[in-house]
Amino acid sequence: MKEWGYIEHFKRHEITLQRIFGDSEYFCSFDTCQFDDYSKMVAPRFDPVKKEQRRKEIFPIDCQRAFDMGVRFAVL
Repeated sequence: MKEWGYIEHFKRHEITLQRIFGDSEYFCSFDTCQFDDYSKMVAPRFDPVKKEQRRKEIFPIDCQRAFDMGVRFAVL
């Protein structure tokens, strides 16, 4: 979600984060599901069809990337 500027925010603070935590990395997963069932919520800002499509196509990739990061950390 480029419009929120999360990536830019993390990049701007990368030096501070490295001073506090040492060498580190972060992972962001955007546009995740907020509700289990959008039909039970009044949330017109979200498109349930697009959310479900992203959950099926992108979220598994994000989960694998997060898992791989955890494996790297465990090996260190």
